Amino acid sequence: MSINESNLIPCEQVLPNIVLYIDHEIFDNEQLSAVEVHFGECPPCRTQLEQENSTIMLMRNLLCNALNESAPEELNLRISHQTQELYNQMMQAGETQGITEITYTQTTYTEITSEGATQIEITSEIRRQFPQE
Repeated sequence: MSINESNLIPCEQVLPNIVLYIDHEIFDNEQLSAVEVHFGECPPCRTQLEQENSTIMLMRNLLCNALNESAPEELNLRISHQTQELYNQMMQAGETQGITEITYTQTTYTEITSEGATQIEITSEIRRQFPQE
């Protein structure tokens, strides 16, 4: 599979770096340049790169779509109940101004590592904005 040119690194050194190249995780500029030159000059490795990239993108899209779901209704009800309790406590404490905005945000980030492991990060944020006095 290797093309024997003096300035082209062997395929055996390029193939293990395909996923690193796709994920922009080759930080050494000289190594990055050598890998890019190799992909430009070696059709079999370029085909392997394109297939690997296509597979990774398909997996990422499948995972993102599979994880794109609403919060459970029970959680929504608990948040609504706790927010109402907070409002009632503020009103009992003599505060006459109400809450102007409550925002709940949930973000899911999915990443497939170069070792093939899946990392999922879920971030939740509840933001309450109270009126300025």
